[in-house]
Amino acid sequence: MSAPNEPQSFTDPAYWKNFFAKRKSPFEWYGDYNSLSNVIDKYLKPKDTFLQLGCGNSELATQLYDNGFHCIHSIDVEPSVIATQIRKNKERLGMTFETGDAANLSMADEAHTIVIDKGTLDALLPPSASESDEALVTKMFEEVHRVLASGGRYIIVTLAQPHITEFWINHFYPLKQYILRVQKVENKASGFPMPVFCFIATKMRAPMPNPLPLEVLRSSSIRTDRIDSTDELKDSIRGEQELSQFIYLCSKKLDSEVSIDFHGADPSLGPRYRICVVDNPEAKKIDTFAAFVVPIGRDSEWLFASPKGRKALRVQCGRERLAIVFLNRNQKYEKGMDGVKSDIGHFVGMLDVRQDNTGNYEILSIGGVDVKRTVSTGRSDINGGWSVEEVTVEGNQTRRLVFLNTMNLVQSEAYLKTGKKKQTVIDLDQLACDFHRMMIGSLAISPQQPLAKNDAQCKMAVLGLGGGLLTAYLVRHFKKAHVTAVELDPEVLKIANSHFSFPHSDARIDVVIQDALIHLQETAKKPEEEKYDVIFVDVSGSQNAALQCPPSAFLTPEALGNMKNSVKEQGMISLNLVTRDSEFGKSIKKNIAEYFPTLYTVLSFEDVNEIIIGLKTPKNTIKPVVPQKLINTVRKDIGSYDEVVGAISNIRMVDY
Repeated sequence: MSAPNEPQSFTDPAYWKNFFAKRKSPFEWYGDYNSLSNVIDKYLKPKDTFLQLGCGNSELATQLYDNGFHCIHSIDVEPSVIATQIRKNKERLGMTFETGDAANLSMADEAHTIVIDKGTLDALLPPSASESDEALVTKMFEEVHRVLASGGRYIIVTLAQPHITEFWINHFYPLKQYILRVQKVENKASGFPMPVFCFIATKMRAPMPNPLPLEVLRSSSIRTDRIDSTDELKDSIRGEQELSQFIYLCSKKLDSEVSIDFHGADPSLGPRYRICVVDNPEAKKIDTFAAFVVPIGRDSEWLFASPKGRKALRVQCGRERLAIVFLNRNQKYEKGMDGVKSDIGHFVGMLDVRQDNTGNYEILSIGGVDVKRTVSTGRSDINGGWSVEEVTVEGNQTRRLVFLNTMNLVQSEAYLKTGKKKQTVIDLDQLACDFHRMMIGSLAISPQQPLAKNDAQCKMAVLGLGGGLLTAYLVRHFKKAHVTAVELDPEVLKIANSHFSFPHSDARIDVVIQDALIHLQETAKKPEEEKYDVIFVDVSGSQNAALQCPPSAFLTPEALGNMKNSVKEQGMISLNLVTRDSEFGKSIKKNIAEYFPTLYTVLSFEDVNEIIIGLKTPKNTIKPVVPQKLINTVRKDIGSYDEVVGAISNIRMVDY
């Protein structure tokens, strides 16, 4: 028999009479003694005198007795239940049952050192509780307070729905006579997917001048934490409920990746850990499992930062389920990898669903907690905190600009090389970013043919400067190119100059500190000769949005119209598109095609970025593109030659 469909049924005695008549087996949704013992045993002593409220046909009292707790008195409003309990427990001396009302107890003041309520509060207080329901529960709380001895504990086993938590806190916290503690129960016995909690209220001898402590024992911790406010306590409960739902979701094989964030003591720093769970969709069951900790400094790479990459990582690790653990640059991990393993070990263990699980699993990695070298840090009024970092990947030293308000987002990346004076310098002739190489490959479509002719006249704009690496590459490899770089954040220009060797003094570079949308609006009104042959759209949006690049503001009719009118009649755009929704991506291309009727796409192997090439030339006037013919025209001296021709080989016309 399942839970009632209407919450009001919980408070209807007729419902419970019918419920127990149909259900002969013990009702243990909230867990049996084996589930609860790890929590409640720490608060119980054999000499305690127990009162159980609303015992129903649960075997909790019986199991407590058989584990050494012999002074137990249980009450329930249903006489038939009490009769059954008396008959089943007649040989257990000192264990008593009687028909009784929790809101009108018959025992003397301070008669019990332990009062246990398993599900009764939830039954009496539905989400849409009436004033009479609330008055009844208040009377029960007052009666518990009366019969509970000083130093005694009122233990409530509950689903901790928000209204239950609120009512419990609002009653006991203002009394200043109770230490309130919340602990989640790992209830594996009942098969009931809702998380179960123990609310423990410990009674002091008398009210204190100030409110007593609030405490919580989280699933991810082995210690009890003090909570500063009732709101924080409620947030902790909600977090534990979300965690339970996640674990329940992961209790079976997953069809697609899922993830959860864990915050530290200061939520403003962002998640302390992000854990992604990736399963083999073709596996009949999960027989192999491991965790993989991604070091800070490697988290932006395709293998870790994209769903497709994480699927490949699972395959490389040879596991049917892989729990991938991400760290956060804003957080401190003083104890290194051992500390990380200690923090996440208990939770990750709950994701291990192997049938023959012995409780042992590997935690893999490719280095320490932090494999980057921080060159410089600072803060921008527009983009927030930033960090310039260096990391070595597969023998290549790279320097990266990272914005700290997003996880796994590298704004710019450059290769490092040894200069003539044996010092380390930025390699401006090679492009480290895959999508930058794809953008250069898109120039194979340009009527000016800059990839074939070193002296091709070409007026270009780069919307989004970043480290200035794309702009620097353009002026170094296209001798007659003139590039206007448009950047909203003046701090980014300073970073490009200071840490990425941006050639800002080159006469063929203009840097405009301006909103790129306004720049397009102004350029659209200029005469033909002042417009651009190529516009590279390299601006980022929200990391968590369905559309990550470019921001949606660049795809409005007004913005696309200005983009179209900012390029010459034989001009083109090369736009970096990143979206997690393929259908949404198709609709974006269709919208762009209204302004640039001839569209091509350049897909990367990594399937993260997609470069959209848009021409103003009508589609039916263009000859079919043959990538190999385009490749044959590319100059061999161009930087990142192999990657650029690889991008050209992936150019395809878009049908819409």
